[in-house]
Amino acid sequence: MWSKTGKRAAGIVLALVMVSCWTPRAQALPPDPDNAALLYYQAFLSLAKLDDAARDLMSDVARGDVVPDETVRQYIDQCQDAIGFAEAAAEVPTCHWGFRFSQGFDALMPQLAQARALTFVLVADARVKAADGDYAGALDRCLMTGTFASHVGDETLISYLVSIAVRTMGYKCMTDVMGQAVDDPALLQWLKSELATTSGREVTLLRPLKIEMEIAQNALTMENIDQFARLAISEDGTALQERILKQANAEMFARARQIYADRVSEMLALLGSSMPYDQAHAEFERLASGFDPDDLASAAAGALMPALPRVLTLKVRSEAQANAVRAGLEICLRRAETGELPAALPAGLPKDPFSGEDFEYVRTDDGFILRCQVKDLDKDIAHEYAFAVK
Repeated sequence: MWSKTGKRAAGIVLALVMVSCWTPRAQALPPDPDNAALLYYQAFLSLAKLDDAARDLMSDVARGDVVPDETVRQYIDQCQDAIGFAEAAAEVPTCHWGFRFSQGFDALMPQLAQARALTFVLVADARVKAADGDYAGALDRCLMTGTFASHVGDETLISYLVSIAVRTMGYKCMTDVMGQAVDDPALLQWLKSELATTSGREVTLLRPLKIEMEIAQNALTMENIDQFARLAISEDGTALQERILKQANAEMFARARQIYADRVSEMLALLGSSMPYDQAHAEFERLASGFDPDDLASAAAGALMPALPRVLTLKVRSEAQANAVRAGLEICLRRAETGELPAALPAGLPKDPFSGEDFEYVRTDDGFILRCQVKDLDKDIAHEYAFAVK
């Protein structure tokens, strides 16, 4: 028979076993955000509070106009938490910013201004890395900026334009860094592979233009007449509000919606065609203008028509820069492999989208230039991309 002491010990053991069975196992941690925008918002909040002079300096360094100094390095150190959030966001494929599309043209998008501020920090950080000889780190940061640009997205025309601006700054830095890295062909081959995998993530003009048309169609209704009246400005700069509020009716708005839809639908068809840039620009000019100020429906449709010829040019300019970066990379690879720049442009490189032809290739004392063969019709210049080769 068990003694009292033995029974007591057995009871304690049994109780411990039962408690261990009842105690729930440690729960797994909740997952990190599956929406990159949530991480970018935290990055915006973590940006260092810089005064106007400091922000201007960061902007100048990011653009390559000023060499990074100790002051800039200190600013970058103050932004490490923001950079960390941006790095985490770049690993998340999905990004939804939470636009309030139901607000139409009144929807606020304050995050887009913050996106530009974060871009200055990311690209300035890339410039610092390049100045320190860390070309791999600098190019990786430029690629991350490209991911950020695709995350900024193309949900609205404004976000599309901000996305292009972000990508432009990253590509400009990449252009400057790759010429310094010509002694490292393995690094350039890695960059070529990375660019090949990211080319499909670039934003397009088709989606924001379709969304813009839906927003405009909603605004061109009697239900939203007050909102529309605030937006309605005629070509000569005088307000249409009084005419709209006094004369508008459901029939007039129906005609305005049809006029607007017909013109934007033609633009969408042009974007899907292979029409040369200069011809497409002329067609966009025609479709975005010529509204009859004496016809209230026509004037109402014209009041909401965005400056799409300008947007078309920005689209083609962005494509030209992307193609010039890829073509320039191939030329830098030739230099890395042979020890000298090619005498003529190699065959099979990405084209100049302004002309549909090869870029003009010009060797210079410190590298080479790739020049577009047709002018930007909004700036009346032929864009060129300079590569300084070490």
